[in-house]
Amino acid sequence: MRLRHVVLAVILALCLAGTVWAQSSIPQRIVSVTPSVTEALFALGVGDKVVGVTSWCTYPPEATERTIIGDAFNLNMEVLLSLQPDLVIGDSTLVAGHIEQLRALGIEVGTIDPTTLDEVIDSMITLGELVGDQKGGKALSENMRSRLSELTSHVPAGSSKRVFVEIWYEPLMTVGPGSFLDELINLAGGENIAADTGQPWPQFSEEQVLARDPEVIILTNYNKAEALQRPAWQNLAAYKTGDVYEVNPDLYVRSTPRLLDGLAELISFIHGVEL
Repeated sequence: MRLRHVVLAVILALCLAGTVWAQSSIPQRIVSVTPSVTEALFALGVGDKVVGVTSWCTYPPEATERTIIGDAFNLNMEVLLSLQPDLVIGDSTLVAGHIEQLRALGIEVGTIDPTTLDEVIDSMITLGELVGDQKGGKALSENMRSRLSELTSHVPAGSSKRVFVEIWYEPLMTVGPGSFLDELINLAGGENIAADTGQPWPQFSEEQVLARDPEVIILTNYNKAEALQRPAWQNLAAYKTGDVYEVNPDLYVRSTPRLLDGLAELISFIHGVEL
């Protein structure tokens, strides 16, 4: 254990040597400890400065070529320090346990914590400021806001369909207020049948699904083949019309520009509009 501490101390000394930890300096070596931040950094155009990511950072494909420093819950400090980062960025809700430790080691830490689509859009500006590209952050934010306006313009006024999102089957779990998915359903002109749960990720009974008879079902666990075989679900409106869809969950839960890709999909599923 003592040897491990010595190794960490030596690596830290090497990292700090000749480095000016100034807030005004533009980071050249960035470690991202959150998948959504990694995506956003590449979208911002600073992916070439990202030297370390977590094992969960799978998009864009280039991110998988970076050094893995663990995941959001278990960071390998020796590997992280060996990368000599001048900035570590993550979602404050995921890296809260590491923030003080990293700062105590003299590493600059930046965090973002958007909980709504509007906050996600604004967080691009914050991210741009953190990496020294305020212009790029503002441009990305403006592009997202413009695309959001364009997408919602395709939602027919006064139209709505009952929507059920399955996050997990055993136990059956869905989405409610406080989740990006619930907000996207509303923006897409849908009605979340679990909106009255008052929780972002509530458990939901099969009886409730059958009673509320969703017209559109979204599956996020790549289990469509199994779902279509459920005997009790065959008379649901969504089953009768074929409106049961399997989706990439990353488009709906990561606080990145790709949330708008998820919104575009939902609008297409609910209204049959090709976007």
